[in-house]
Amino acid sequence: MGMSRKLSEEEKLQRQIRRDEKSVEKEAHPQVDKYGAKILRILREEAPDNPGIKYNSEYFEKRLDVSNITVLRAIKKLKVNNLIKERQVHGSYAIEEKFSEEFYSKHCSDEIKKNVSLIASLGGLLQQYKNTPLYESVKDLIYFLQPEIVKGDKIFSSGRVIVAPQMEYDINIQSWEKVYDALLKNRKLKFRYTKPYTNNKAQRIVWPYQLVLDNGSVYLFAYSEYADLVLLYDLNYMTDIVVLNEGFKLPKDYDINNYSGGGRLGAFKDDNKQTFKIRFTDYAKDWIKHHKWADDQKVIKETDEYTTIQFSSAQEEKVFEQIMKWGSQAEPLAPRTLVKRWKEEIGALWQKIQK
Repeated sequence: MGMSRKLSEEEKLQRQIRRDEKSVEKEAHPQVDKYGAKILRILREEAPDNPGIKYNSEYFEKRLDVSNITVLRAIKKLKVNNLIKERQVHGSYAIEEKFSEEFYSKHCSDEIKKNVSLIASLGGLLQQYKNTPLYESVKDLIYFLQPEIVKGDKIFSSGRVIVAPQMEYDINIQSWEKVYDALLKNRKLKFRYTKPYTNNKAQRIVWPYQLVLDNGSVYLFAYSEYADLVLLYDLNYMTDIVVLNEGFKLPKDYDINNYSGGGRLGAFKDDNKQTFKIRFTDYAKDWIKHHKWADDQKVIKETDEYTTIQFSSAQEEKVFEQIMKWGSQAEPLAPRTLVKRWKEEIGALWQKIQK
């Protein structure tokens, strides 16, 4: 009896692919893996503008830096889910264009139907992170979570539940990457801070706790060795950033939410937690009853003419900004420091009107 022939690497690969195909076919709708989600996104967003590129398994093997069999497994799952065509088109994998409302009316579970609004909301939410390194990661996550839904560009980009237009971020990507690297490694940072009214020549050494995105600005929330305080630094004013080899121990209470005193008005911290009282009139008196500026906010007096609220917060600067936005419809009653500043601001505005 002769000895069996040793299988070549190519034959082993083909056998493995056949085993994978049988395994996949046993599943009604196998979950698209993270590589399949990336492939789907590339085919939808890049391939139409690059007809000269062959988007085949060899291309994705190099692009994703994975083995060829990993690519083939991901491709098989995309085909079973009818997300890409069974056969290549001009040597490239291609998006399956057959897509109709029947998919939602007959073949989707109630859970997936609910996710249509969820994914649409996330698609709208993405605009808040546009021009930040988070944008690509969040987009990849959406493709991974619900590839059937993001298959339709109309559904992905403009759903029935969306986020209103947001202020865009203008970020120095190199600064972000250095700070983010220090965050991941718990390494100290050294930099100069060039914001007006600061010592631009002085070097800061800080322990980076968090990157905080707020209303078009990105802040580094960090402990300052010089000031012996946790402070917020605007990323766009940080220059000559160096990640030091010296590490630090991240404290348990590092989250900026622990420094707001219960306030819910964005990126601002202070050690001075205060009790605020604000009186609202006209439209604002009804609006404020449905919007919380702080965790413990409560209505302490209400009449036909006004609504007075009380709450605790360590965000006096942010509270002042919100009061000024409401103009004559908001009047601070406490603390005295806020009332005094509000009156001074109104006086300064009046002086400008008189000129």
